[in-house]
Amino acid sequence: MSDQPNVPAAGPNDRTILLLDDDSNTLLALHSILERMEARVIECASGPCAIRHCTELGSAIDLLVADVILQDSNGPAVVRKVKPLQPLMRLLYISGFSMADLQRRGLLSASDMTPGSVEFLQKPFSPKEFLENVERLLN
Repeated sequence: MSDQPNVPAAGPNDRTILLLDDDSNTLLALHSILERMEARVIECASGPCAIRHCTELGSAIDLLVADVILQDSNGPAVVRKVKPLQPLMRLLYISGFSMADLQRRGLLSASDMTPGSVEFLQKPFSPKEFLENVERLLN
């Protein structure tokens, strides 16, 4: 048995999207939405899982979709650890809390956001809104 991450194979033009959310229903829903795109989708339910994939994957991760608040960590803390490993990776933060609430709690700051490479989407959102954000970040 290999120690390599178990991820779906990607074609030559495919993008790799890493989903990080500790809610299995959210992971399932986001993965289902992303099936409309030609992308390899990797699901992680914890910060350590996302860090392992970013460290061990031989190919680049094009987009990380990360919930801001996780049971074992938080999205921005994971991003600070993996961004040096995946410098071209784009980010889409998602949360049930508003951006203002997250800023007040010290979880997400203006310095975490870079227009064109880092976006924020508040839950609940429609599949169309999610795909528009993903496509904007990938193009």
